[in-house]
Amino acid sequence: MVSLPSPDQIKERAAPSLAIVLAGRSASQTSTGVAIAVRANGVLLTPYHVIKDARSLQVRFKTGEVFDQVQLLGVDARRDIAAIKVTGALSALPVANAAQLQSGDAVSVISDLASPQLSIAASSVAAYRIADEVAGAGSGYHLIQLTTPVSVGSSGGVLLDSHGNALGLIVGSRLNAPMTDFAVPLDSVLGLGDAAVTKTFANGSKLQLPSPAVPVTSIAPAPAAPPKATKPEPKPKADRQAILHSMQTIYIDADNAKEFGSADMKAALESNRSFPLLKLRVVDDPKAADAVLIIRHSAGWEFPFELKSPDRSTLLLFGAGRAYEAKTAVANIAIDFIQKTRQYRNK
Repeated sequence: MVSLPSPDQIKERAAPSLAIVLAGRSASQTSTGVAIAVRANGVLLTPYHVIKDARSLQVRFKTGEVFDQVQLLGVDARRDIAAIKVTGALSALPVANAAQLQSGDAVSVISDLASPQLSIAASSVAAYRIADEVAGAGSGYHLIQLTTPVSVGSSGGVLLDSHGNALGLIVGSRLNAPMTDFAVPLDSVLGLGDAAVTKTFANGSKLQLPSPAVPVTSIAPAPAAPPKATKPEPKPKADRQAILHSMQTIYIDADNAKEFGSADMKAALESNRSFPLLKLRVVDDPKAADAVLIIRHSAGWEFPFELKSPDRSTLLLFGAGRAYEAKTAVANIAIDFIQKTRQYRNK
């Protein structure tokens, strides 16, 4: 039996094919996004929303290579993916067939490409799903769903299979959240690299990575040391999976949903035939809850939700419902919540 590569080996193999795209919209506004080389002749795939309104682009590879002359090839706005091209020869990763994935297959996510050290996280495949079934994702294409949300920041991440082949891009824009559990299959957008040049971006040699925000602190004389007191033991960090497996009660906070209230959300959950399978009970007292379901209103008719620990410090899972009518919106939220929670309730 051929042994599979370790996470470090996967990361080392993928690194020469990974890049960060700097997109300059003005002299003071630069955004970043992940990119992956898929053709040796200079073609990369990157999230479209990152470069959509950019005037200039720069592509920085983890090898240290930098390209200031970048062209736009094909665009798939539905999937939020664009193909760009640089002048050099690239080390392209093989692209795997996403349709052959099975539930439970091991995958890795590489993110934080702007930092000196690549971040790699292990996950597994939950499903290969049509986007129509995913609230807020649009329609007409497939997504790779992971078993757990993965933190990728605003720049996105790259999904790799257990052999280190490229599987998908986590574009990081679907739910405007720093964590996500969906990736766009790369094999569905490879053809974008065959398109003719549609735009040549301005030279990106002057672009710089955005500086992280640094809190401003004032310097003041140190106060006199107070009497020593016994410090309380720090609260242990909530175990996300343990809560999802063992929770029995949830409290609903829909104060910021605007179009409906907590009672409407409770009714939508309890009327869904699959809700009893979760073995959860909705309570009216937050002090009696093992988790809190928070729903808010976003742009248009989108209602993102988050399931958090009782003290709201730990994100357990998230999703969204979208509809132009409140009754349908709460029904869609209930469907997405039940689908994402159910995988933890039968283990």
